[in-house]
Amino acid sequence: MTTTVQAGAQAPAAGPAPTWPADWDRVLDTAIRAWGGEWDTARVQHLYLTRYGRRLGRPHARAFLSRRARQGLMQLHERPNSRFYTPINRKDRTP
Repeated sequence: MTTTVQAGAQAPAAGPAPTWPADWDRVLDTAIRAWGGEWDTARVQHLYLTRYGRRLGRPHARAFLSRRARQGLMQLHERPNSRFYTPINRKDRTP
């Protein structure tokens, strides 16, 4: 299949990059440490909505959790139809 480019056609403009509140990382990290337990995208979204009064997309919530897992702060757990993260305590970390 071949495609043709129309004269003057432009690629769809990407939306503006989201601007995160300056204290968001601190708020999320504090909540994770204080409340512990299982963290999934819905819990992160609820925290964001409660704190800032606006919605956070699921892909963004997933990115925040997976980044913390890559940093060694959280452990990923997978179930057949879901995934969640739990905080890793300092004593649980390998040196």
